[in-house]
Amino acid sequence: MTKGEWSRRKKGLFLTFILLLIGLGVWFIYDSSYKKITLNLGIYSGSSWGVPNGNEYKIIDKVIADFEKKHPNVKIVYESGISKDDYSSWLSDRIVQGREPDIFMIPENDFNLLASTGVLKKLNPYINQNLNASRFYAAAYKAGTYGNTQYALPYESNPTMMCINKDLLEKEGISLPKSGWTVDEFYNICKKITRDTDGDGVVDQYGSLGYNWEEALAAYNVKLFNNAGTEAYFNTKKVRSALSLVTKLKNLTHNHNVTLKDFDEGKVAFYPMTLAQYRTYKPYPYHVSKYSSFSWTCIEMPSQNPNKMTTQLNTSLYAMSAKTSQSKLAWDFLKLLCANKKTQQQLFESSQGASVLKSVMKSQESKALLQNDNFGSKALTVNTLDSMMKKATVTPKFKSYNTIYEKAGYLITKSLEEDTIENDLSDIQKEINDELE
Repeated sequence: MTKGEWSRRKKGLFLTFILLLIGLGVWFIYDSSYKKITLNLGIYSGSSWGVPNGNEYKIIDKVIADFEKKHPNVKIVYESGISKDDYSSWLSDRIVQGREPDIFMIPENDFNLLASTGVLKKLNPYINQNLNASRFYAAAYKAGTYGNTQYALPYESNPTMMCINKDLLEKEGISLPKSGWTVDEFYNICKKITRDTDGDGVVDQYGSLGYNWEEALAAYNVKLFNNAGTEAYFNTKKVRSALSLVTKLKNLTHNHNVTLKDFDEGKVAFYPMTLAQYRTYKPYPYHVSKYSSFSWTCIEMPSQNPNKMTTQLNTSLYAMSAKTSQSKLAWDFLKLLCANKKTQQQLFESSQGASVLKSVMKSQESKALLQNDNFGSKALTVNTLDSMMKKATVTPKFKSYNTIYEKAGYLITKSLEEDTIENDLSDIQKEINDELE
């Protein structure tokens, strides 16, 4: 082989090598662009609010389909059939194994623990870049806040409201209460309503059903703990006043156990009901009547001070795993679930709670939906729901809150049943403070 031939051969080999490198580069780029990326989603089946739900996966499947259409190289998968009761254990096991989903639902009672243990990714950097938090109702948004950090976005809320038997109040010549009514008005109406109507000496008409210590404490805007969760305040004038209201309401009925059957039969004026309960309400006996035989309306809960935040609100949340390797995609999917108006509108139409977005709850679609429900066009309005969501309270955010609150609830309920609450509050406060130390 001559020197010239060798030179030409080297040039050919070099050119082949360059073309091979280019081909490999193109293949790598192509493969990276179209290689399937899997995002794991953690969800439970059924409603977050303990009511029947026939559309378990309808919304989530729709959102997944929309997301995958826009991201053809992404596949979102989830394990179906996990009940809400089993979900916390399922998620805990995944976290312990280091296999938690990229995005997952958080029942509100689990949020404080998960946020305080480093499991959840901090969302503030993502929110600051491309999400206006003011689109959400403040209380719903703060449900996903721990300390000064946002760890989750709200997905659906469930406010408590007061449902009123309009026919019963009209029969007794009592005007319907209006938004901003007080606990004194509430008690006075209950006192007028509760009586023996047929003269047999037995009370058979009642002011209220289901108004318990939690509703009363919310009405008085009671703060049971300091922000750090190191001190409890049960033995206070506000708490005593709130629990005194519960006792007085109980005494009106002469200790008769007012039941849902009584409400269904039109014998009860007031019934605190969550939005989810309202939207799925079917009275007893189901086979006789699908809906109640009396007209009713729903307004905000009464309060000791109408200018204070007093609506009880539960909120389901979605968060990202701190360990996800696909944080950008996970964030985009999280926004589509929680901050997208179309998704949230569909959720309000097919689920039982309220949207966490102000624009959805005030939309014409939501207005039409409520006007066309089975309870009448004025039973519940978008203005009422919007006002309730704006006045919602935020539960304390410290690690042991849910455990402590559950114990406090047990002690208060027991004391109310035994009619010893006045003497027990100081002991309850001491016992809870001992738990907080």
